[in-house]
Amino acid sequence: MKKLFPILIVAACLFAGGAHAADDIAFIDLQEVFKRFYKTLLAQDQIRQQSADIKMEQESMAAELKEMKEEVEVLRADAHDETLSEEVRENKRNLLEEKLVEMQKQDQEIIEYVKLRQQQLEQQNTRMSRKLFDEIHEAVTDFAEEKGYVAVVDRSAQSRSGTQVILYVDAKTDITADLLQVLNEGHEEMSVDEPVINAE
Repeated sequence: MKKLFPILIVAACLFAGGAHAADDIAFIDLQEVFKRFYKTLLAQDQIRQQSADIKMEQESMAAELKEMKEEVEVLRADAHDETLSEEVRENKRNLLEEKLVEMQKQDQEIIEYVKLRQQQLEQQNTRMSRKLFDEIHEAVTDFAEEKGYVAVVDRSAQSRSGTQVILYVDAKTDITADLLQVLNEGHEEMSVDEPVINAE
């Protein structure tokens, strides 16, 4: 998503139109817009709730597994208890084998459940992020056309080495706050937390 507005556009505009073209170029911090967009906050709450549901179900399954382990320990002790008859101990050994199989099955189910639900959550996360960035992109396009900008550049973009691509931006050319005002109209009261969903 950081490649929505390549810096090459800026260079092309400057070389093609001369120095005055810089006045027609605006900059935006897409990461900040994404983080403070009210729909991101709603999506983040949804992801957080689903993550909590997964954890709760995992804990419930783990509690069942713990009970099985306790039963196994009792059966193992009884199977070696010489105060019991051989027939009783044999029955305990049979029950022990059955319980061990059941316990292994439960353990595997927990692993598969968590893995599946995490994958589903990550896929939902990706879909939400893409949809939100598409909406932000559309709002940027409409705003730029309305204001007469020839290009809008993401100043939060980073190079492969992790350094900032845009090293300096004059505050008067930064439209981040203006875009947030447009996107969050009617929802200004919502607070901003660190987003759970992926902003990459």
